[in-house]
Amino acid sequence: MNNSNKIINFPKKIDIKKKKYAVIRDEVEGILYRYACDEKDLWAVAMAAGRFSSIFLSKIEGEQTAIDFFKNCINTQKNFEKSRDSSNIT
Repeated sequence: MNNSNKIINFPKKIDIKKKKYAVIRDEVEGILYRYACDEKDLWAVAMAAGRFSSIFLSKIEGEQTAIDFFKNCINTQKNFEKSRDSSNIT
């Protein structure tokens, strides 16, 4: 808060939504990962989650937007892996 003009900056709705979506994403990824570990089948869980996601995203956003989303996810992961320090094994 800036004391000189007594204006309180409230969070923007988009910032609140971004935070909410990040929390949901992280929680769902954690649930899926734990389920995959419990079942000892990462492939099956990834396929089920991908199927669920592709069906509903294409219904909500349209097929091309859903495909673009998956491409963006893949590219984001590739870029993250490229930027990692390969000497750090933690």
